[in-house]
Amino acid sequence: MNFSATELFFVVTAYLLFLFGIAYATERELIPKRIAQHPLTHTFSLGVYASVWTFYGAFDMFAHSGLLFLSSYLGATAIFMLAPILLVPIFNITNRYKLSSLADLFAFRFRSGWVGSITTILLLMASLPLLSIQIQAVADSLHILNSDFSSTQIAAAFCSLITMFALLFGTRHPSMRARNRGLVMALATSSVIKLGILLCIALYLLFNVLGGPQQTLTLLESHPQLLTQLQKNHDGESWRTLLLAFFTAALVMPHMFHLAFTENRSGESLHRASWIMPLYLLLLAACVPIISWAGYKLNIDQSAYMLLYISQIMLSDWIVILAFLGGLTAASGIIIVASISLASMLQNHLFLPLVKTPENVKFYAWLLWLRRIFISLVVLCSYLFYVTFGSQQQLHLLGLSAFGAFLQFLPGIIATLFWIGANRAGFLSGLILGMISWGLTTFYPVLKLQGTLPSELSLDELDWQSSAIISLLINISAFILVSRLTKTHADEQKAGEACLLNAMDTPSVERPSFKTQDIIRLLTPKLGESAARRELQHALQRLSLDPPRMRPLDLLRLRNTLEQNLSALVGPVEAATLLEPLAPQSEDKGFQSRDIHLLESHLETYQARLGGLAAELDELRRFHRTTLEKLPIGACTITPSQHILFWNNEIAKLTHLSASDVTDRSLNELPEPWSSLLQTFLSQPENHLSDLVISQLEHNYRLTLHKSQLSDKPDSSIVVLVEDQTEHHQLKDKLAHSERLASIGRFAAGVAHEIGNPVTGIACLAQNLSLETDQPEVLETGEQIVDQTKRISRIVQSLVRFAHTGQNINDIHPEPTNLQNCIAEAVHLVSLDTHARQQQFHNNVNTSLLVEGDPQLLLQVFVNLLNNACDASPPDSHIYIDAEQHDQRIKLTITDEGSGIPMDIQDKLFEPFFTTKEAGKGTGLGLPLVYNILTEHYGSIEIISPANKKQNKGTQVIITLPGLQA
Repeated sequence: MNFSATELFFVVTAYLLFLFGIAYATERELIPKRIAQHPLTHTFSLGVYASVWTFYGAFDMFAHSGLLFLSSYLGATAIFMLAPILLVPIFNITNRYKLSSLADLFAFRFRSGWVGSITTILLLMASLPLLSIQIQAVADSLHILNSDFSSTQIAAAFCSLITMFALLFGTRHPSMRARNRGLVMALATSSVIKLGILLCIALYLLFNVLGGPQQTLTLLESHPQLLTQLQKNHDGESWRTLLLAFFTAALVMPHMFHLAFTENRSGESLHRASWIMPLYLLLLAACVPIISWAGYKLNIDQSAYMLLYISQIMLSDWIVILAFLGGLTAASGIIIVASISLASMLQNHLFLPLVKTPENVKFYAWLLWLRRIFISLVVLCSYLFYVTFGSQQQLHLLGLSAFGAFLQFLPGIIATLFWIGANRAGFLSGLILGMISWGLTTFYPVLKLQGTLPSELSLDELDWQSSAIISLLINISAFILVSRLTKTHADEQKAGEACLLNAMDTPSVERPSFKTQDIIRLLTPKLGESAARRELQHALQRLSLDPPRMRPLDLLRLRNTLEQNLSALVGPVEAATLLEPLAPQSEDKGFQSRDIHLLESHLETYQARLGGLAAELDELRRFHRTTLEKLPIGACTITPSQHILFWNNEIAKLTHLSASDVTDRSLNELPEPWSSLLQTFLSQPENHLSDLVISQLEHNYRLTLHKSQLSDKPDSSIVVLVEDQTEHHQLKDKLAHSERLASIGRFAAGVAHEIGNPVTGIACLAQNLSLETDQPEVLETGEQIVDQTKRISRIVQSLVRFAHTGQNINDIHPEPTNLQNCIAEAVHLVSLDTHARQQQFHNNVNTSLLVEGDPQLLLQVFVNLLNNACDASPPDSHIYIDAEQHDQRIKLTITDEGSGIPMDIQDKLFEPFFTTKEAGKGTGLGLPLVYNILTEHYGSIEIISPANKKQNKGTQVIITLPGLQA
């Protein structure tokens, strides 16, 4: 079965256009965002791991090495199952610091541009054999379907076509951190297509060639050599080496790193990949034996292109097209993504550090053209490698050599996550020696035997596993030995701590001091002024910062955000170099030093990613912090430089200053009186200060302050406790006032009893004068004496009433009383007075309000209060009586328009015999009597003056009484 070149070109172009159409529809949001950005979409895009190695090479390896073909599936399964331990932490680091490649990660960890450059070169060398077998698979399969052109010619045409689509996919944004949703969606679609094709062909062959599961078992029983074939090369060393190699390759291959981390939006997709990808790989692996046994039954030689040969023998066009599309899908996805990733590394770690940005260029457009050139260069190098070395090699052997090279990057990954003491000298020594060993023991033998290797060559004959393990051991030994013998620099130490803590920096008390113009000045030589201003504006908008009002902590956050964003454009080392002058200056200056509050904010956002002991410790931290924030006493922590580190809820409520307003501010930036109060207290040698009176918002507060250093060091931070004693002093004053009233009451009762008898005698003598004389003068004097004795009797009766009220006197008869009627009667009695008749009373009390009390005593209360309101009000003024019920209490207010009560005498209003009226017009017992009657009725009284603060006049009396339901 032979297809024309036009037909095959149409199939290849149509498929690539289909993928580009998916990407374009995603970018234009023709495919809904909820689908394009769903974690499952990103998870399925990781199916790009299934290259032609798993689609074609697996059949070759199955024929030569039996079940050992499963190593490629099981190794990747292991890395995905360990996603929470390995993949998620790496994603946290790359996402936080905008690292877009493995070279960026190592350059960030070891703080060296040389590390990034060497990693880029070695990754390119390791990737060329892998990319070569992708080109070889497509070229050979097309040559099988159409022999009019040579494999080399077909490869050239395919590389040209794939370069064009790689440019369309990978150069839409100048920054690699501008996630390409269209690319992810297209690769997820291709992964599903790839699995669907292999499953359809396997199921078709199972039932139409093998005759179903039962007939397949019969075939295996009748041909024991098929079962023997499964047990080829089953020694443990081969298994361990291959599993480790594929385990590493699934993580460090450029296309896998790019999709797993650079194009990822959240760690959720990696968590889902821990079970979805193993299932995906299991289904792919299950198809290999079925198709191989079907080929055996059809008398087809076991080879990489068994699928195509089976399709041709069965004369089935659709199987041929499906088999070819499956291989094309597997190859094109890897070439596109790997070329994009490698181009980014070449640009950031080889070109930009050496070449100065040309004058008068548009920086972002210049980056895009650089990216396009390097993508084309990567594909060209892959094609040249294929033409020179790869065209005559077996897929699985050349692939194994590539996976052996990727294995050399495993020590660097492990050190990045788990070893702070690793340094750049050890890493580079181990990596270079390991790659040299790999080249001499694995890669060179494969190339040397080019074109002479028998098709039946197995892994044992090549001794691949021993060479790979030796190279890895040399790498690890050199890494550890050199790292131990050489000094680890402070910046490497800090970067190691940041990686070990899963992308969180260690705190620093140093605070930067620079302006936004300094940032533009530093970035302009590299980016150009317009690009520098654009990057600055982007960072300011992302952090919601206002330049004129930025604090030291805001400047620190701005610098770190700029460095992270620039690392996506020019690489982490170049970004750090550009912003190095803005770094906080200290003896132990490190990369991206942060304030302790940045560490705290990172922990707040990081909670969902912690597990095990780390999660328990974080819960303990949160518990203690919440305890301090909810503490019913004001607490704050102040640094030796008098900057505020902590400000809890209670002190925020007391000062009316939120934690976000004062955190990281200096004490002299606080409003008065708190600025001078705290600074003065910190300067005093005493650790305690009691009964301090301050005024704020027309209120007086009584405070008690305590302070203590957080450690024994003289320059340690200080914690200050601010205790509000205002309510305590108010209760204390009320208690003293009540005790004073009680003592005065007891004294008044005794005085009233002693005065009563002589007054009665004087009244009797005065009345008897009318019987003893007729002189008008004497009789008039007698009447005056009687009037004065009556006045004295009234005062004595008031004293007796005041003394008895509040002492459970037996003459109180509580009953349901209509408050509105009681007020109306009091208004009527008060209105009998001439001055009171000049006032306008407004009784706004609802007729349904009832209180439990003695009507006569309550009437006396209201008469006294209304009389006082009338006496204090000018003629023709208004007096308002209002009431409202809250649950079981009734609040009644009497408001006048008088001159008000001076503040300095308001505390004396309820003291007996205190009066503001003229001599002879008031006894000073009215309000004390009212107070005691209300206390006996389980009520309260409060006086507010002035009632109208704008006009500074009027008095409002607030009475609270137990209410009854109507």
